[in-house]
Amino acid sequence: MLLAPGLALAQTGIIQPLTDVPGDATRGKAVAVNSDLGNCSICHHIPVPEIPDGANGDIGPPLDGVGSRLTAAELRQRIVDPKTLDPDTLMPAYFTTEGLTRVQTKYASKTILTAQQVEDLIAFLLTLKGN
Repeated sequence: MLLAPGLALAQTGIIQPLTDVPGDATRGKAVAVNSDLGNCSICHHIPVPEIPDGANGDIGPPLDGVGSRLTAAELRQRIVDPKTLDPDTLMPAYFTTEGLTRVQTKYASKTILTAQQVEDLIAFLLTLKGN
């Protein structure tokens, strides 16, 4: 499996942080709700007031409480390249450029999110501790 440059895999297959700069939850929340970036709400319910009722998707699991269920490394793996965990997933790979199909030429060899955006998104998701 080829991932974006600089991506390190741990022996367990769970990837290590992509940057030396810790993620910022406020920036990560902006990534999650931005339709040009993470756009997480198109497939997942995200418990944030900025997303109007009925605007969240239900294709993926709700993200309520995800910060209590998954570690940073587990979230990172799911964001970077979820097909390593489930080859049939509909979730896009946000930080890999290889093994993708039907990519428009202008997006070839580009990741959806930057390394820092991935780390920021993880920081935000870890704040979602649920009830």
